Amino acid sequence: MLAKNKLYVLLLLFCISLNSNAQNISALQKKSEIKKLKLDNYPKSEFYIGVNLNSDFGTIESTENSLNLKSVSMKFDHFLPSFKIGYKYLLNPEKHHGLFAHINHFSKRSITFSNNKKFVPAFDSSFNEIQIGLVYGRLQLGYGVILEENKININTIKNKTYKLNSIGANYTLFRSNNLRNPRTISDYWAVNTGLNYFTDFKDLNYTSFTIGLNYNFTFNRSLDLKDKIWLQKRTFE
Repeated sequence: MLAKNKLYVLLLLFCISLNSNAQNISALQKKSEIKKLKLDNYPKSEFYIGVNLNSDFGTIESTENSLNLKSVSMKFDHFLPSFKIGYKYLLNPEKHHGLFAHINHFSKRSITFSNNKKFVPAFDSSFNEIQIGLVYGRLQLGYGVILEENKININTIKNKTYKLNSIGANYTLFRSNNLRNPRTISDYWAVNTGLNYFTDFKDLNYTSFTIGLNYNFTFNRSLDLKDKIWLQKRTFE
């Protein structure tokens, strides 16, 4: 009788072991299938870091209701470096449409391409800009603020500090991968160019040309609704 009970116990343990192995294999198959499906979808999130060169900020003359664009006085013999950290969330990853936020640190030290020793930078010290905005394919449009009040060396009262807002437009000239095949999309380099516009929305208006290099880390490849429905119907045996 004892031997018979032992046999039942062994058979039961064997069946449990087979069922457990089958469940493990099924889970591994499902995990592998989910991974394949995610590779066919576009990443929804990007974290990026970048370095930019910005022409020294030139003034724009303005009246109460308009800006005189012919008065722009950007200078290209001195460039101010800036360092950017940002995040994109793509609402339509396939077309690269979504939202972004970044912080950009502007250095007061310029890179000089001339022998002009009388150069005076527009801003008296380094400063930080926070900006949020829209991503539309290769184009980014953003609005933000300069976090610090800053002394301005052009067309202002001496030793007075000013609080400015920022508007930016950037266009991606080159990226090291394309959007045609989601399987080819991974971390990538991008070369961008654009314009910075700083203003107090009264009588202070400054603009500069910018060119930069970003490195983008892509992640958050999620399953779409069609994939989730297919997984629910699929059996893994």
